[in-house]
Amino acid sequence: MISLSSNYPVLAEQKASFKHLIDRHYATYNEWFSMKPVMGGKEDRQIAAGWISRNGAAISEDSIFMAISGHQAIIVSLLAASLQGTAVAVDEFTYSNIPTIARMLNVQLIACKTDEKGMLPSSLEAATAQHKIRGIYLMPTINNPTGVIMPVERRLELIDIARRNGQVIIDDDAYGFLADSSPANFAQLAPDLGWYIYSLSKPFAPDIKVAFIAAPEQYKEQIITALKLTSSNPSTFFTTLVSTAITNGELEELLRKKRIEGKRRQTITREVLSGYDVQGHENGFHCWLKLPAGIRSGEFHASLLQAGVEVIPGTAFSAPGVSAGEYIRIAMGAEEDMNRVIQGLEIIKKQLS
Repeated sequence: MISLSSNYPVLAEQKASFKHLIDRHYATYNEWFSMKPVMGGKEDRQIAAGWISRNGAAISEDSIFMAISGHQAIIVSLLAASLQGTAVAVDEFTYSNIPTIARMLNVQLIACKTDEKGMLPSSLEAATAQHKIRGIYLMPTINNPTGVIMPVERRLELIDIARRNGQVIIDDDAYGFLADSSPANFAQLAPDLGWYIYSLSKPFAPDIKVAFIAAPEQYKEQIITALKLTSSNPSTFFTTLVSTAITNGELEELLRKKRIEGKRRQTITREVLSGYDVQGHENGFHCWLKLPAGIRSGEFHASLLQAGVEVIPGTAFSAPGVSAGEYIRIAMGAEEDMNRVIQGLEIIKKQLS
């Protein structure tokens, strides 16, 4: 089975560098058994604050918390902001696991219309007037699945609406590392209401269980409580590896190489599927394919499975009340060998014709 569904890009060369990174820390392995503070060690939080502030205003280390994954960071943010039992606005096409998380926390998701710049302020205004929306969840920098980057002007418009209505904004930056440059995140633009999540599983490697949360300082105690209930402490081993990779420049160099590889894979994908409606970021490891009229994503997904290719049907990314039956998401990051990706794309093209 050719996997064009999972999207954790790992470069073949990074395995050796990762082993080298672990070997360098082996002499101090006894430290791996020590427990970090719940919100993370001071030095690690300082390094994290500098890392996620690279493109704009500085974020204080006192606003940084260490989680063990992006999923945990999302759950902690929803819990700490007391959003369970409330309504949260999302893009009409949003991260596929958000509906599941929302159901478990009794959060009502309200779909807002989008354009090429992301969530429409007018749609958020209308949704806010109709529902008691307390939060807004976004992937504004290389959206999953559409690849859209929200410009800073649109971000400021949404912040104005959120501030007037007492809402918080959760900025989930799962794929922003692939952009050559990106606008300031919501924690930088609005530290009073903006939450920012940066998971290392996609920028670094799938098994690196570290995520940074930048949050308004008034939620500190609630965040610590939520972290305790969902994991107790961050991993000393993983946070040490991440901090080292950041400070010695290895992570930045890895991301540079991933952007190059992402551009190569995105370009080849568009070449193979030329003539079809393919949307995605130029450096992205995924694209959003609109199917020709008369083809539905569920049936097409099933036919691809029979042909040996796994993708994700568009319905997985639909916010409640939104139809995405005419889309599939193709991910080019799971298969290390690009020849297998091309083989899968050729099968998709054949099934489309």
